[in-house]
Amino acid sequence: MLEKIIIEWDPPFVLEVEDGTVKRGYFGNGEDEIILTDFSERLRRELRKYFRGVPTDFGWVNVEYPSKSSERILKEVRKIPFGKTVTYGDLAKKLGTSPRAVGVALRMNRVPVIIPCHRVVAKGGLGGYSYGVEIKKKLLGLESP
Repeated sequence: MLEKIIIEWDPPFVLEVEDGTVKRGYFGNGEDEIILTDFSERLRRELRKYFRGVPTDFGWVNVEYPSKSSERILKEVRKIPFGKTVTYGDLAKKLGTSPRAVGVALRMNRVPVIIPCHRVVAKGGLGGYSYGVEIKKKLLGLESP
C-alpha cells in the first residue's frame, strides 16, 4: 500500500513510500498523510529534523532511481554531505562524464531532499532546480550555519 509522508514547510514536502522504498517526493500540497510502517514513521521523524535545519543523513533510505543511466550519478549525489555543495563540473569530472549528463540525471531525480540534488550548483552560481531556484535557495539556507 502507498504511504504518504507530509512535512509542513513552505511549500509542504510530500514523500510517497511503497514497500519500504521511496518512490516519489515533491514540493506542493499533499492530500492526507498515511503512515503505516516503522520505516515511514522513522523517515517522517528524520525529515522533520532536516526541515528544522538539523544535519540529517538519509543514506539508510531505499529509493527508486528513474533509470540505470541516472542511478550512478544520483548515488554519487547522495554522498554529498549536509551543508556542502559541489559543482556540476566537479561531479562530472569525478564520474568521468559531462556536466550536461549530470544535469540530465538531476532533472530526472524523483526524490528531492533524500537525493539532495539541490547541493549541486553551477560554477558561477546556483544553477537550476526542478522545483525552482527559490526552493533551492531555501534548502541550501537550511543547511548553512
